Amino acid sequence: MNVADVDKNPAAERYLAALEHGLSPMKASERMEVIHEIRAHLHDGMVAGKPLDELLNRLGAAELLAKAYLVESYLNPKRFGSGWISRTLGLFGLLVFGSLPTLVITSLLGSLGIAFLIAGPILFSSGIFGVFGVSLAPAVKTNLAPWLQMILGPIMSVAGASLLWCLLLYLRWLINLFRRVASVR
Repeated sequence: MNVADVDKNPAAERYLAALEHGLSPMKASERMEVIHEIRAHLHDGMVAGKPLDELLNRLGAAELLAKAYLVESYLNPKRFGSGWISRTLGLFGLLVFGSLPTLVITSLLGSLGIAFLIAGPILFSSGIFGVFGVSLAPAVKTNLAPWLQMILGPIMSVAGASLLWCLLLYLRWLINLFRRVASVR
């Protein structure tokens, strides 16, 4: 007995036609996959010696089986392409379209954050020395009043630390994005 024997049976043909009609909202390729699966199930059951009527009764009404498959397809949609192809294309897209913005963002946040973080205490120290009349002229050149240097120094340090914190958050987000793309099934 082969799969064609299932197709020759009028009851099986009606059941499969009703199932296919019930699966009409599905994509054609998915619908054909389900029809093929049920056809193979009926064939295997008939090869095992079970009557077709019993097999159809166990499957239930074709309309209900179609609804069950539709719910399954809505709850678990198939992703585009094979797993490794999707991962490869996704990672390639991230590298191509994410590399220039990442280069700019990390360069700016990193260099400005480090510069502000270092310059803040130096400016603050220069302000303190300036209050006592000591000049750090070869190392620190500024036209700001000493009291203003003492105010701007900590502000620059906080700004530098904030920029480095933003850089850390961006890098964490980027790593998580790479992980999500790499884990696509």
